Amino acid sequence: MEPLGKKAIACEYKGQRYRIEFEIIKNDAPAILGHAACQKMGMVKRLYQVEKNEDILKDFEDLFIGLGCLSGEHRIKINTEIRPVVHAPRRIPVALRDRVIKELQRMEEMGVIAKQAEPTEWVNSMVTVVTANKIRICMDPKDLNKAIRREHYPVLTVEEVVSRMPNAKYFSVLDANQGFWQIKLDQDSSKLCTINTPIGRYRFLRLPFGISSASEVFQRSIAQMIEGLEGVVNIIDDLLVWGDTIEEHDQRLLKLLKRARENNLKLNRNKCKIRMREIKYIGHILSANGLKPDEEKIKAVTQLPAPESKQELHRFLGMVKYLAKFIPNLSEISAPLRKLLEKDTAWHWEDAHDKSVEKLKQMITQSPTLKFYDVSKPVTLSVDASSEGIGAVVLQEGKPVAYGSRALSDCQRRYAQIEAIYYWR
Repeated sequence: MEPLGKKAIACEYKGQRYRIEFEIIKNDAPAILGHAACQKMGMVKRLYQVEKNEDILKDFEDLFIGLGCLSGEHRIKINTEIRPVVHAPRRIPVALRDRVIKELQRMEEMGVIAKQAEPTEWVNSMVTVVTANKIRICMDPKDLNKAIRREHYPVLTVEEVVSRMPNAKYFSVLDANQGFWQIKLDQDSSKLCTINTPIGRYRFLRLPFGISSASEVFQRSIAQMIEGLEGVVNIIDDLLVWGDTIEEHDQRLLKLLKRARENNLKLNRNKCKIRMREIKYIGHILSANGLKPDEEKIKAVTQLPAPESKQELHRFLGMVKYLAKFIPNLSEISAPLRKLLEKDTAWHWEDAHDKSVEKLKQMITQSPTLKFYDVSKPVTLSVDASSEGIGAVVLQEGKPVAYGSRALSDCQRRYAQIEAIYYWR
């Protein structure tokens, strides 16, 4: 809902008067108090379990200090038929020079990079990423990535993760500190990751960000580290622990922390969330009630303006597709928009397209909480078809587990609806 403005209004609760700022909207709807206002007026009181959560971590303070190093050395395999490329150093703004040099020196002290005096076949450009609080030094491995032979180790999806926790009630997420930098490179691989900087060439001693195989390598290393631990999975550098009860959750968390210590894996304390009933994980919300989309993802879609080109429409539908499992009959609702993307269709925006966009935004904001899939319970599959697409919902105990849909091709649109359902693969 797009706000029209703000207005501070005097409110009274239990004899006390408060001045509360309200957002004004166009819709005819009841006034709503946010959590900040409710806390200010004493209507709601937050209860934290800080002490108890801290007790779990108090014996593992060493896990949050310094940069870890997992056992072994990684060897980057390349296609030797591709010619090496040497890049000249990129210019950086004078105002950033001192900060860049300071960060390079810090990385050298940490053992992430080392000076390289001898010539190397590959020399990559340095990339400087500036944020409000810090500066980050990376390498641009665009040409090197073309030569790298990737690991192709599978990375879990959220759907695969939640299928393992049908009765989970408590969750913790641990974040690996400077994840890829905890993988050590062998000598030859380190020389492949040489960068040109304002103060000479350096080579990465640890796995740098940007390498095409980096996420797969790290996924495999952590997956091997946590092998055999129940109720623990990882998607890249985010480790998830769950339990049906507090006791089960805490036992699993302690085993994971001990395993991390044994393997010298360091964690980022600021990003660790311990013993939560509802937790954000890889763009989704895991809770005791099931799976929900992240509010930030919903907000990002609902605040997008109406597309003004095919490129913008592709972007909009791509973001909607990420939330597809929460949207019933997505293919039918988005049919007018998909027709605009057809090769021989000229760009034209009409009321039908506006209605389709608004309907999709509305359904995203009203998306249901999906039940965690339980492999031990019976499944009901409900499927229906229209002239534009096929929709399906997987149910367990009468509650949705996931929605799915598929658009029909030109040929399939001429099928009878019962045939369209039959031929859906």
